[in-house]
Order: sequence, then C-alpha cells, then structure tokens
Amino acid sequence: MFRKSRPKVEPPPTAPSVEEMLADMETFEVNQPTISGSTDNLDLEHAFMTEPENLPLSTWWQMFDEYDQKVKKLSATVGDLETQRNQLKECYAKLENNADKLRTDIQKQQALVKEALKC
Repeated sequence: MFRKSRPKVEPPPTAPSVEEMLADMETFEVNQPTISGSTDNLDLEHAFMTEPENLPLSTWWQMFDEYDQKVKKLSATVGDLETQRNQLKECYAKLENNADKLRTDIQKQQALVKEALKC
C-alpha cells in the first residue's frame, strides 16, 4: 500500500580535506570592525588614565578638558534624573491622595445605599 519514495533532498556535501582547509586559511582575511571615534583618541584616553606623566602638556590639558566636559554632562544628567524622580514622587503622592478620597466617597455612597435599602 505505501511505497518508499526517493529522497527529494540532495545528500550533504562532503567535508573538505586538510589540504583544502590549509589553502583556505592562507587566503582567509579578518576585517576588524571600526570603533566609533578615532583610535588615537582611545589610545590617548588610555594613556591619560594609566600614565599621565608621559603625555605632552598640551595633550594632557586637551584630554583633561574632554574628561571634564564628560563629567559635567554626567552631573547634569544625574541632576535631571533626580528632578524627574522628585516629580514622579509628587505625582504618585497626588494620585494616592485622590485614590484615598475616591475610596472614602465610595464607602460613603455604599453606606447610603445600604441605608436606603433597609427602609
């Protein structure tokens, strides 16, 4: 009733030989991804953090100014986040206050409804 049919998929290719792999390795080339920003700047930052006494004075001040700008930007971001956090706390307190008022009003209305139903 049922017959075996031929496989519709081709067999997988054979593995390459050692000689073929070695020949491929000779032509294999790795392309390193480019890093955003110049590598010189990264090298300077590394030198600034590890061996600042070996840098020329003008380069040291340039790196110091860049670092100082980053610190100021980070401080400003922290300040903005603190302000937003305080605003969120205030909004949460207002919402909780309004929710408590609504709960109290609902309880009063339920009590009035129960009184009206008893009569």
